[in-house]
Amino acid sequence: MIWRRRQALDDLDEDIREHLARETEENLARGMSSEEANAAARRAFGSVTRIKEDTRAVWVPIWADQLAQDVRYALRLVRRSPGFSCVVIATLALGIGLTTAVFSVVNAVLLRPLAYRDGDRLVWIVTYDDRVAPIKSIEVVSAPDFVAFHDRSSTLERAVAFYVGMERVTAKDGVAAIRVATVSSDFWDLAGATPALGRLPASGEDAILLSHAFFESAFNGDASVVGRMVMVNDRQVLLAGVLPRTFHPQLPAPAAVSQLPPGEVEAYHATTIQPPAPTDLGVRVFYVIARTKPGLSVAHVKSELETLRADVRRTYPKLASAPRLRVTPFTDVLIGQARRSLLILFGCVLVVLTIACVNIASLQLARASARRKEVAVRAAIGAGRGRVLRQLVVENLVLASAGGIAGLLVARAAVSSMIRLLPYAIPRLTETTIDSRVLTFASLTSILTAFVCGIAPAAALWRMNVQDALKDGTRMTTAPPRALRARRALVTIELALASVLVVAAMLLVKSLWRIMAYPPGFDPEHVLTLKIQMSGQAYRTPERKRTYLDEVLQKARAVPGVLAAGVASDADARIRLVRQDGPPMSLLDRPIVRLNVTSAGYPTAVGMRVVGGRWMTSHEPSAVYVINEELARRYFTGENPIGRRLLLPNGPDPARAIPVPIVGIVADLRTADLESATEPEVFLDYLHGNPFAMTVNVRTIGDPLQVAPALRAKLAAIDPTQALFEMKRLDTALMDSIAPRRMTLTLLVVFAGSALLLGVIGIYGVMAYSVAQRTQEIGVRMALGATRRAVLIMVMRQGIGMTAAGVALGALSAVGMTRMLASLLYEVQPTDGSSFAVAFVGIVATAMAACGVPAMTASLVDPVTALRCE
Repeated sequence: MIWRRRQALDDLDEDIREHLARETEENLARGMSSEEANAAARRAFGSVTRIKEDTRAVWVPIWADQLAQDVRYALRLVRRSPGFSCVVIATLALGIGLTTAVFSVVNAVLLRPLAYRDGDRLVWIVTYDDRVAPIKSIEVVSAPDFVAFHDRSSTLERAVAFYVGMERVTAKDGVAAIRVATVSSDFWDLAGATPALGRLPASGEDAILLSHAFFESAFNGDASVVGRMVMVNDRQVLLAGVLPRTFHPQLPAPAAVSQLPPGEVEAYHATTIQPPAPTDLGVRVFYVIARTKPGLSVAHVKSELETLRADVRRTYPKLASAPRLRVTPFTDVLIGQARRSLLILFGCVLVVLTIACVNIASLQLARASARRKEVAVRAAIGAGRGRVLRQLVVENLVLASAGGIAGLLVARAAVSSMIRLLPYAIPRLTETTIDSRVLTFASLTSILTAFVCGIAPAAALWRMNVQDALKDGTRMTTAPPRALRARRALVTIELALASVLVVAAMLLVKSLWRIMAYPPGFDPEHVLTLKIQMSGQAYRTPERKRTYLDEVLQKARAVPGVLAAGVASDADARIRLVRQDGPPMSLLDRPIVRLNVTSAGYPTAVGMRVVGGRWMTSHEPSAVYVINEELARRYFTGENPIGRRLLLPNGPDPARAIPVPIVGIVADLRTADLESATEPEVFLDYLHGNPFAMTVNVRTIGDPLQVAPALRAKLAAIDPTQALFEMKRLDTALMDSIAPRRMTLTLLVVFAGSALLLGVIGIYGVMAYSVAQRTQEIGVRMALGATRRAVLIMVMRQGIGMTAAGVALGALSAVGMTRMLASLLYEVQPTDGSSFAVAFVGIVATAMAACGVPAMTASLVDPVTALRCE
C-alpha cells in the first residue's frame, strides 16, 4: 500500500514537471527569456504544493492521511522516551491483564452457555429435611420418587438420575480407582453424548463409556478394547464406547467431606432404575437433573412434583424419605457461591484498572507540562485544538494497544496459573480460555483506557494559554500550580482505592488465619492420608473388611518413620440419633448426626484430644460410642453423657437397634472440611461396625511424603486388587477443602499488592517531579540558610499530606465497601479494627518510604549547582 502511494506521488511529480516544461517551451517560443518563461509557466499552473495536496486528498481521505501522520509521530515519541513508554505499557499490561484474566473466568463460569442442549431449562431436584442443618450429601432423591418424576410428570421433558462415586477399573497397567458416574438412560440425550468410538449402551445393558482422557491413559488409546468386557469392582462390564475429547458435561462438585475427590468424571456407567417393592426399605438414592418443558416456571414444576411425591408416600408408607422438595435452576446449583465471589473479584480488579488509569493520567500530566511549549508552537502555526487533542488520543491509543497486547500475555499466564494450581476451586474454571469474547473485552478495555488516561492531560492542554507558554523562555517549562494540584489529587485517589483493596485483603487473610487456627494438640503437618474402598466380592462381609483393616494398620505401623496409624470413615455416613432413655419420636423427627467408623489409634494419629471419659480400645468386648463436644452440647445439655446409651442401627428395622454406651467425649475437630461448621459426631470402633470407604492416617517423625513410597508398597501388597488413591499430606488435604476461599484470597492479595505498588509509584512520581521542579527554589532556600533537615521535612510534609488524605478517604470508603465481603469472611466482622489498623499502617509505611527517596534527594541538592539552573 505504501509502495503504491509513493509510486502515485512520483507519477504526479513527473506529470507536473512535464506540464511545466511544455508551458516553458511555449513561452520561449513566444519570445520570452528563460527566466520569464519559467516564471510565467509556474504562475499559470498555480501552487504546486497545493495541487499536490488537493490531488492526494482525492486519492486518500485527508483524515486518514493525518491519522497516519499522528501514528508515525506517536511511534517516534515512544522511541524518544523509552523509559516513560515502558512504565506506561507495563502499568497498562498489569491493569488490563489482571482485568482480562478475571473476565475470562467470569466468561467461562457465568456467561458461557452450559454444555447441555437448552441449558436454560435445566433444573436440579433434591429432597431434604429442614429440621437438620443443610447437608449436601443427603440432599438426594429416592428411587421411587425419581421413577414417579420420570414416568408421570407432565412438566418435565427429560429426567436424569445419576450418582458419582469411586470405582475400581482393571486397566492395562493394573487397578485404577476412578470417578464413575452411574447414569440413567436419558443422560445421553440430555448431555448430547455421541461416542468417538463404539456406541451408546442399549436400554437395560450393563455397560460403561470411558472419557477420552482415561481411555488414553489407562488403555493407551487401544481401540480394540472397545466392545470387550472389562473388570469394574470385580464384575464383568461391557466397554461400549469412548466419548469424544470435547465431551465434558458439567456436574455439581461433590461435598467437601465426600470420599469423592474433585476432578473430571472418567467413566459413565449405564443403569436402569426400577421402583422397589412397597415393603423394601433399602432404597437407592440419586441426584436428579431434569429439563422442563418450554414456558414452565420452577414453581409450576415443583407443584406437580409435590403431588407425585404424595402419591409415592401412599404407595411406600414405611419409606424414610425427606419431607421437603427443592427445585432449583441447574445453573445456580452448578455455580453455587462462585457467582458472588467472582463478581466481587471483578469489581476489585476494576479498581486496580482504575488505579492504573489514574497513575498513567498522573504521568501524562507531568509529560503535558513538559510539552506545553511544543503544543503552543503547533497551535501558533495553525494547528487547531481538535487537531492537537486528536494527536494526544492517538498517542494514548498506541500506548494502550501495546499495553493491551502485553496484558493479554499477562492474562494468559494468570489463567494458566489458576487452572494449574487450583483447577477445581471454582466450578467450570478448567473451561476458561482466551476466546473471541475475551479478546473483544480486552480490545474495548484498551480503547477505553486510552481515552480515560488522556482526559486529564488533554484538559490541561485545552486550557493552556498559548501566549504565556510562548513567552516562557526557560529551557524547562514549569508546570502551573493547577497541574500540580491535579496530580496530587490523582495520587490521593490512587491511595484511597488501594487502601480499600488492602483492607479487603487483610480481612480475608484474617479469615483464613481463623480457619487455620488448629485446636491444641492437632498437628496436620506430620500426618499422611490415603483412601481405600474395600470393594468387590471379596469384601461383601464386615468380617472380611475388618481383617483387611487389621492388616493395613499392622503394616502401616511397621513402616520406618511412622509413629502412629489409624483409620476413619471416608464416606459421609450419618445416622438418626436415638437415646435409649429419650422420649418416643417418629423417625423423621430424630436428629441426624455424623457417624465416624474409626480405630483405636486414630486420636494419636491425627492429634485428637479426649476431654472426658476415655477413647475406645482395640479390645472392646462390645460396641461403644465416643461423641464430640458439639453433640454433647446440643443433645446432652446440663447432663453428663458418659454412661448414657444411644441406639446403633442394626439393619433397616428400627426394632433391631442395639443400645451402645457412651464412654468418652473428644474435642471438636475438623479433618475433612476446614470451612464447614462442626457437626454432632459419634465415633464407633470399626471392629464393631461395618466399614466401607476409609481414610488411613499415619503420623510420621518427619516429612510425611518421605514415607509415602514405602507405605504405598506395603499396603498395595496386602491386596493388589484394591486401589490406593488420594495419598497426600493432611495439611494439604485441609487446604484443598478451602480451595475457593484460597483462590479468592490469592487473587485479592495480588490485586491489593498491585494497587499498592501503583499507588507507591504514583506518589513517588509526584514527589520526584515536584523536587525536580523546585530544584532552584531549594537551592535558594539552602543558600539563605535552610538546613538539610528542614528541606527534608518540607518535602516529606507534602508526601504526608497526600498520604493522610488518601488513607482517610480510603478508610471511609472501606467501611462501606467491605460489607460486601461479609459472605466471604469467617468469624471476622467487615469492620474489624485490627485488619484496618494493619492495612493502614502498611500503606502509610510504604508511602513514606516512597516519599523518602525524593526527599533525601532534595536534601542533598548543591546550592551552587541549583542556582545555575534556569
